[in-house]
Amino acid sequence: MAPSRAAMSVWLTKVIRLAAQARHNERMAKAPDFKLALAHPIKPKGGPGVLLVTLEDAVQFIGLMKPWRQARPYWDHCASGLLKAAKTGKRADIVEATRCLEVALRRDNWL
Repeated sequence: MAPSRAAMSVWLTKVIRLAAQARHNERMAKAPDFKLALAHPIKPKGGPGVLLVTLEDAVQFIGLMKPWRQARPYWDHCASGLLKAAKTGKRADIVEATRCLEVALRRDNWL
């Protein structure tokens, strides 16, 4: 016994909807990759004593700072540069984020 036209229509509608969702998900942006390495490791002499090797290390370092320090414009600029580098994964963005991190560390006498 063959399925009715109504049942086939419902099934076909569901298949088309699922296919459209799959195509939509293909175009969605990838999640930022904070596991990417910085241009070179950085060892701050102040703040939480760590070696900054990846974008994730740098983001955690900034996250552990006091809120009044995080609010400084150069740390805010640094954080946005780290996010951009994690989103794009481009070498130029990673180098720029590393440079911004060094500038911010120098301004706080931590490098």
